[in-house]
Order: sequence, then C-alpha cells, then structure tokens
Amino acid sequence: MKIAIGSQIFLPYTQSWIYRQMKGSMENIALVICNEAENAAEFPFTPIAVVPHRSIWIRKVIYKLQFILKYLPFSVSSKKREGYMKALIEHKITTVHIHFGIMAVEFMEICEKLELPLLVTFHGFDITAAVHRDPSYKKALMQLFEKMHTGIAISNEMKKRLIALGCAPEKIAVSYLGVPLQEFIPTDRTLRIGTVKFLHAGRLSATKGVPDLIRSFSAAFGENDPVELIIVGNGEEIDDVHRAISESLIKAKIKFLGKVSNQELMNWRKECDVFVLNCRTPKSGDKEGLPIALLEASSTALPIISTRHAGIEEGVLHEQTGLLVDEYDNKALSQAMQRMMNQQTRLLYGKQAREWMEAQFDVVKCNELLDDIYTQSLKI
Repeated sequence: MKIAIGSQIFLPYTQSWIYRQMKGSMENIALVICNEAENAAEFPFTPIAVVPHRSIWIRKVIYKLQFILKYLPFSVSSKKREGYMKALIEHKITTVHIHFGIMAVEFMEICEKLELPLLVTFHGFDITAAVHRDPSYKKALMQLFEKMHTGIAISNEMKKRLIALGCAPEKIAVSYLGVPLQEFIPTDRTLRIGTVKFLHAGRLSATKGVPDLIRSFSAAFGENDPVELIIVGNGEEIDDVHRAISESLIKAKIKFLGKVSNQELMNWRKECDVFVLNCRTPKSGDKEGLPIALLEASSTALPIISTRHAGIEEGVLHEQTGLLVDEYDNKALSQAMQRMMNQQTRLLYGKQAREWMEAQFDVVKCNELLDDIYTQSLKI
C-alpha cells in the first residue's frame, strides 16, 4: 500500500491532527501533496510534492470576478492537473486520501483516470459555507460523492449532513480525529482553591462566538467574584473581541493572550479550571466538525462548556463531561459558567471527560479504524 495524503497547506499548526493520523500509518504513506508547504521542522515528512496555486495576481483577479465565475463549471488548471498526476505516477501511489472536499474535487477525475481509490475526509466548512457560496463547487461536490471510494466523516452528525447533501450512506465511514493521550496528561485539581479560571482557546472567528462569550461571562459575574476568563487565539474577529472586553464591567478579570505556542497552551490548560468554546452557525452557514480543541481539553481532565453545534454532542456529554447550551443562548451560557463554580461538579465532569476520551478518542484506536478504511480501499 502506497498512500498519498493531500492537504492544501502542509501543515498549519491548527491542522496538527492530520500529522497525528499520518503517524499511525507512516510506513504506508509514500507521499504528501499540497499547494503550499510550511512548518517543516515541526511536521517533518518526505517526499512532499508542492503543486502551487495560480499566481497571486491571477487569484486576485479570480476573486474579484467570483460573483460571475462561481456560476461557471468547476475546473482545474492544466498545470495543476499535470502536477498532481505526475506526482501520483512517479511515486506509484495506490490510494489517495485528501483532507477537505475543496481540494478533493480537484483530484476526482485524476483518480478516476489513474484508477486510484479516492478517500476524502470532510471537516465542516467544505460541506457548509463553501457549498452555499459557490454553486460551481456544489455541483463538483455532487460529482465527488459519485466518484470517491469513501467519504470520511469526523462525526456521526457530519455523516448525517453528507447524506442530506446527497452522498450515499454506504459510501461514508465515521472516523474521529484522535488525541495522543500520552501527551495530554490529566491535571489533578482536587486541592485547587481560589480563583476559578475559564479558558477559551480557538480561532477568533464567527463560528467561535468569542465576543458573546465575553458578554456572557460579564453578565454571569461581578467584581467580587473569584473568576477569570483567559482568551487564547487570533483571527478575523479580533477587533470585536477587544471591543467586547473594553465594554465589560469586569474587564480586569479578562485576560487576552492572542496566539500562543503549543507548550504555552498546554500550560494554560493545566492552570485553568474550565474550558469553554461558544460554537455557533454564523450567517455564512459555516459549521464546525468536532473541534479538536474540546477533545484536547477533555483529555487533560478539564470540564467543558460548549454548545449543541455540529458534532460537539459526541465529544462532550451533557451533565457528564460538561455542560451544553443552545447556540446563541447567552443567558444559558452565563448560567452554565455559574454552575461550574461548584468544585465538585468541575472535578466530576473533568474525571469523566478524561474517561470518555480514553474510551472513544484515543488516537491509537482512531488510527486503527483509519487503517481499516485504507485496507478496504484496495478491495475494488
């Protein structure tokens, strides 16, 4: 078996779970194909075939004409197609596994021509906002459902979304993104007293609802409450986040850290008492899959506060490993934070969160399932 892994960028820190999957099948992975390479020291692999996007100025022109071009049939540049095909042939690839449908549609005709099974992991944006904003991509996605060997959903909820879009149920396999539990050691918080620290770690995007999280935190507590909100992350809503902090009556209890290293984030997980991620569906229609940040936090025995969004209910069990509220329900979010002031609740949920990760999300078990999917791809 010679597997090619495809990702538009190999590899941003926010997609380190791709590398975790690769490590479970490294002896069978013969190639990485991407459009752009970065962070090679952190995610070493050879060989990598970089098949670049069109030049920046062409992409700018295409973006400005998107309102017209999105209605034209989907196409891949001849240069890109030739680059992909050359890499697959040269390395004698037997199975192609692409992350995100947006890149996979560029491979479907190539894999069909070379008679290679195409596996596609869908992650959320590629079957929500991208479908709504680009009719040509949506049509290509319907073709991809027909041509691919297997669509890999990262949650059962995502499987339902794929079926609703028109993908045949028998073509979909559910494979969770696992967590290397030996790297995420549970923290003993039984003797901790004093300030209760709530941690948000994630991109400052419309799907994360950080400004509303700040407002909910500010509504839940007063100046005399022993609490603190730590915000880690960067993104397009950073100005809205700063504005929400400046408007808070308890701004002194809110600490904005911006982007931090993986080690710094690990240290903050140890120091904090509750992990909170206010996921929601914005106007664009974009949805998460199952945020890896929640799984990593649970692995360190942090109790979770989050929302009933996408596949989160599979990773966070309401009133067992954390508390879930409906999207955009700021009052319920405030009440959930108030409930987490009870230490016994936090300790119980944190303990059960770690146990749930061991049962369902151990990367070793998840990679074994992925290996089975790889093996099945050759039986055609």
